[in-house]
Amino acid sequence: MSAQSNPFLQNLRQLNTRFDTTAEQLSDFNRRQADGEHPDPAEFMDLLGKQSVTRTAMTAQFGLMQKPLKTVLNETR
Repeated sequence: MSAQSNPFLQNLRQLNTRFDTTAEQLSDFNRRQADGEHPDPAEFMDLLGKQSVTRTAMTAQFGLMQKPLKTVLNETR
């Protein structure tokens, strides 16, 4: 089964992209703050929330992928 046809891997890839995008936005926020700007603290909290939700979704998606593998491994013992 290729990675392109595996929906779990596609979802993980999309979530990883979203996580990376949020991390870049957080870095940009920190850079602007270090440059003396006063970015909106609500923006920072929103980005942290997005990052947390994305990380939770990635963990859940990975858990779904692991469960069938664990079942197969237990049945072959």
